[in-house]
Amino acid sequence: MKQFLLPLITISVMSYGQEISFDTLKTSALEHSSRLKLRSIDTSIETARLESVYSTLYPQLSLGYSGEYSKNLDNTASGSIQVGDTTINSTTLYKNSASLRLNYELYHFGTTLKQIEVSKKEIAVKKLEQCNETIKLDTELLDQYVKGQKAFTTSDYKSRMLLLRKELYVLKQRLYNAGKESRISIGDEAIRIIDIEHEIEKAKMDYAESLIVLSKLSFVPLNPEDTQLLSLAITTHMSNTIPFTQTPQSQQYQEKLTQKYAEITMNTRSQLPTISLYSNYYLYGSDTAGFTDAMDATRPNSWNAGLSLRWSLFEGFKYNSESQRLKLELQRIREESDLAKREFDYDTQIKQDHLSRLEQLTKNETEALNETNTKIMMTKRLRDHGETDAVSEVSVKLEGLERELTLTTESIQQAYEAKSLQLQHTKADQCTQL
Repeated sequence: MKQFLLPLITISVMSYGQEISFDTLKTSALEHSSRLKLRSIDTSIETARLESVYSTLYPQLSLGYSGEYSKNLDNTASGSIQVGDTTINSTTLYKNSASLRLNYELYHFGTTLKQIEVSKKEIAVKKLEQCNETIKLDTELLDQYVKGQKAFTTSDYKSRMLLLRKELYVLKQRLYNAGKESRISIGDEAIRIIDIEHEIEKAKMDYAESLIVLSKLSFVPLNPEDTQLLSLAITTHMSNTIPFTQTPQSQQYQEKLTQKYAEITMNTRSQLPTISLYSNYYLYGSDTAGFTDAMDATRPNSWNAGLSLRWSLFEGFKYNSESQRLKLELQRIREESDLAKREFDYDTQIKQDHLSRLEQLTKNETEALNETNTKIMMTKRLRDHGETDAVSEVSVKLEGLERELTLTTESIQQAYEAKSLQLQHTKADQCTQL
């Protein structure tokens, strides 16, 4: 396994009291992130909903009570008249009734079990969403962390280059006064100083912005005046990749597909009859004088038990529209999965290509920097012996800083690409939430 340990070559001209690593910010973000807490709550909600679905497997027992006063308006006592499900009492009396009802669904062609399967898959989907949210949060942290590193490096090197540029400006000013340098050259040098000052201010602004975003994501307060971001230290290799099927994103789509198949089956079986067992135990009492006497007269009256079959024959084409909706949702999940796999494969290819090219660029830039350092030492010796001027010496030092800045930036980018590839190829079982 290849070790990518790419230190930041920056030597800061400022003193920083707080050194923060990426892993420190990541740990704090995982602990305090509201986004992850919301995903966890979603999972708990689906777990509670599953318990509710399980309740349909048990018998339903209910107790009913009613107290009634009825009066016949024509004051005749002709018993009771029943029209359909409506009973009209024609006597004046107080009545009380209580009933204990048991209902148990015996058979519905596995619809309830399919509903349980759908709920279990929803829990699995929510857990995988937690995993994907974790990877997304880590990636956002990494993007801002590297952006801050680059801004800090640019500000640091440009500040040192500014000192050399000012020194070079003074030297050229003296040569101009001696008639050995043109006014145009002095003007160009002044413009370069202004440009570098602008680049330094922009880099400081970008650094402060990155720390603000990092503070928001990680819940760690970061002050641009006394905070330095440590270099990324990771262990990975371009070959340590996994197929898309092992990623939490792919497994989430697979769970959704299985869930949708179960919904389609459940919808089909819902059109079949439901067989239920029912039983009732009734207590009844009445009195013509008072409500209390009617309660005292309440006695067991009757009980019954039986089987019922319920079969919905027509629901206004609800089944057809529901079936069409589920099939379209299934097709959408397949398309989303194919799109995600395609993007995953191409993103992997791009990151691997970047790593390969950055490795070569870093090697070339290191060789060039070594040559420049040799050139700096040779120029210094020539300067000591009076064989070259101060302008040449300062110019060579500027060249060396430019190459150091390029090499450091490429090293930061190389570490970023390797870490980004590692996050992209996180397995589902590596998520702490699962």
